Amino acid sequence: MNEKKLPDLAMYIDDARMIKKPELQKLLNISRSTLGRWIKAGHFPPPAHVINGRSMWHFQDYKNWLANKHSKAGK
Repeated sequence: MNEKKLPDLAMYIDDARMIKKPELQKLLNISRSTLGRWIKAGHFPPPAHVINGRSMWHFQDYKNWLANKHSKAGK
């Protein structure tokens, strides 16, 4: 059984998957409090789901936000 291990980035291919706050913080390289401020100020979308106090976003929402941010920066 010679199984190839997929690179860590392979999990980001699925746009429909959910990402939790700690993973989102790593992707954005920001702290929990900064993420909270961005959401409160409208600079980042609120979580798509909050289950048992755990916030989760659709990965596609993160990608859309990132693309929109880069398109605004280029203007």
